[in-house]
This record gives sequence, structure tokens and C-alpha cells, in this order.
Amino acid sequence: MKRAMTLRDIGKQLGLSAMTVSLALRDSPRISAATKKRVQVAIRGTNFVPNQLARALATGRSNLIGVIVPNSSDLYYAEVIRAIEDSASARQFKVLLCNGSYRMETYTAHVRDMRRLHMKGIIAAPPFLGAKPRLPQFWKDLVHSDFEVVLINRQLDPPIFHQVAADYMAGVGMVAEALAARGHRRVAYISGHPAVLPFRQRLDVFRRCIRALGFDDDASLLESGELTCAGGYGACQRLWQSNRRKPTAIVASNDTSAVGVLRFLEDAGLEVPQDVSIASFDGTPFADFVHRSLTTVVTPMYEIGRQAFATLMDAMQGGLREPRSLILPVELRLGESIGPAPR
Repeated sequence: MKRAMTLRDIGKQLGLSAMTVSLALRDSPRISAATKKRVQVAIRGTNFVPNQLARALATGRSNLIGVIVPNSSDLYYAEVIRAIEDSASARQFKVLLCNGSYRMETYTAHVRDMRRLHMKGIIAAPPFLGAKPRLPQFWKDLVHSDFEVVLINRQLDPPIFHQVAADYMAGVGMVAEALAARGHRRVAYISGHPAVLPFRQRLDVFRRCIRALGFDDDASLLESGELTCAGGYGACQRLWQSNRRKPTAIVASNDTSAVGVLRFLEDAGLEVPQDVSIASFDGTPFADFVHRSLTTVVTPMYEIGRQAFATLMDAMQGGLREPRSLILPVELRLGESIGPAPR
């Protein structure tokens, strides 16, 4: 196997030091235009690849940022990641993407690895369990370090790190009011992981809506499941098995799980929305292209990613003295999946 060319090899060929070659490749004003041209000509047609880690070690700066999300194949996070990568590319930054699931120790391990790569900051969605979380010592140390953290889809109160999120809690109220206005009182709710912060916050809002809007206060109407089609199907199946009085409406945590709910109801011989109404969250393409377009809370996924990257850049450049908190508005888009409560 042919060995990759190094800065030292190129320098030896040209009678220059490896440092001079490195500065030439970075377009340093300390190097003459003639020398820069000699170096560029020398590397054409070779297998030379710049070593970004070595550059970071030498300069103390890296053009690499980290992104850690629970599941990068989730349609919500896929769109957020696309925005981060678009924004990073425009600023000549590269993105290292990791999946953390909902395990805090996995996030911590990824952040440790990223710091070893001389990154200066990350964008992440760690599985904090409360708006005032008891942080592991590693994360407490990050708060007081020069390593910047921007949270996405997490709302801490007060903010500890920078954070960018959609106003999901307002979205829950929008959905509940739309169902109440159509006469629904027996409304089921399918949450994501109920211990993880955003799902706990939304469930708390839904519980307040139960009291405020006169919904049936029945614990058997509250379910949880994975944010997948199979997760939605299984959660709806459990709802049907545990309720003699069936719900007239179901609120699912995301569009993907709502597709699973639709499939279960179809298998059970029920019509949507004549027998059961469905509402969900995110506003992904799924919502428009299922056989009954979903009523969904549209979240600005791309804008969340764009603002998260912009916040990270501001923080890394020293422009933010205090944690920045951006909560972006959502809107309810009515589809074919909700209608009047059956009589």
C-alpha cells in the first residue's frame, strides 16, 4: 500500500520546512505568493491529505464541531442536522455526528471523545430528566469550562447552557383546544420517554389541559412508546386493551408514531376521523402523505438547526456572556385526521 504524503515529504522535495509548507497551505500572509504556488503545484497529483487533527494540535483551533442527538434517523433530528451541516459548510466547518440514544453515559463518552479532538463546542440533545437537572459532575465542569454547549429541543429553567427549542408546550395547548372545540372529552395521550425532559414537560401541560378543558381524568388514557411507527402501533394497541370506554381522540408525540396509530386503528376496523381523531407533532412529510393527512403541530426544525449553529459560533467567538435561550414559535396545521367527537 502506498504511504500517504506528509508535510515533511513535500518540504523535503521543495527544500522547505514542514512548517513553511503548512503555512503556505493555510494561505498565511507570512509566506510569499511564489512559495504558495510552488507548494500547490507540488501537491497536485499526489495523495496528500491535510491532517486536520495535527493542525488543531498545532494552532489550538479546530474547524470541527460535534452534534449528538438521540437518533439521527428520526425525521425531526434529520432536518435539524441538515440545517446544522448547511450552516457549518457555509462557514468552512465540519460536523462530527454521534447518536446518544437516551443514555446520559453515552452522551458523556461522546463529549469526552470530542474534546480530545480539540473541538471547542457541540450541539446536543442530552436526556436531562428535569428543567432544573441534577447534572453529573462532568457536565457541571463543562458549565465552567471554555467548551461551548448548545442544547436543542431542551428547555432548562433557568438556562444552564445555551438552548434552542420549539415551543412544544404551547403546541400541546393548541392541539387540546382544537379537540375540545370539536366536542372531544375522552382524549388519550401517547408520550415519548416520560422521564426525559421534553416529553415530561409536554405531558405536564396535557395534564393541565385535562383539568382546564374538562377532558376525562383517567390514567388509562396515558400511554408511552418509542417514537417510531411500531412504537405508535404498540401504544395504541395497549390503549385499546386497557380501556372499555375507548378514546374519541388520540394525541401522539410525533408524526412517525401517529402513522403507527393510524395503522392500528385501520387494522381494528375504525375510521379516522369518524370514529377516532388523531393529532401529532413536528410537521414532517409523513403528516401530508399518509392516507389521512395529519393534524400536526408544525415545528421549525430547520430553523432550530440554523439558530443552534449560529448560537454556537457566537459562543465560540466570545460573544455570549450568559446562556442564550431561543424558544421558536410553532403553529397548528389542521389536516384530515381530526373531526367532531362521535355521538
